Amino acid sequence: MSDFMPRPARDLTPPVPVSEPLTGPVELAAERGPVVYIPGAHGGFVAVRREDLPTVPAPAPPAPVPAGIDPHAQRLGARGLFAAGAGVGTYFAAQGLAVVLNHLVQGLIAAGVAVGVVLATGGRRGGDTYVTNHHVTNRWFGRSTTNIRNH
Repeated sequence: MSDFMPRPARDLTPPVPVSEPLTGPVELAAERGPVVYIPGAHGGFVAVRREDLPTVPAPAPPAPVPAGIDPHAQRLGARGLFAAGAGVGTYFAAQGLAVVLNHLVQGLIAAGVAVGVVLATGGRRGGDTYVTNHHVTNRWFGRSTTNIRNH
């Protein structure tokens, strides 16, 4: 024998009518509004009036995606470029200032030399000029003569 046992047949008899009459207000199909079927607790569907369902606000439309680079990345990059530009600008300004100061110092040195020359000559122009001639004559046996002449 096999262990297979046939299943009992389903009870296909119609349900027995309720012996008591139903009570409550009568509701016509046209008065109740549209019905929506939702999943029930035991796997079946339950009819529920649409106005009895909880309302869920419509989701907001998604925000548009900005085209191009991220704005935060743009601001960060702009800060870096500004810092680099400011650094290069400061370098060029310092270089120009060094050239101006160099010329100023050279001008002051030249003026100092000119004042020194004027003070050294006594402030005279075309004063007395002295010419000194040294004439040395060498002779035999170690004899030499030196003549100095101012004119």
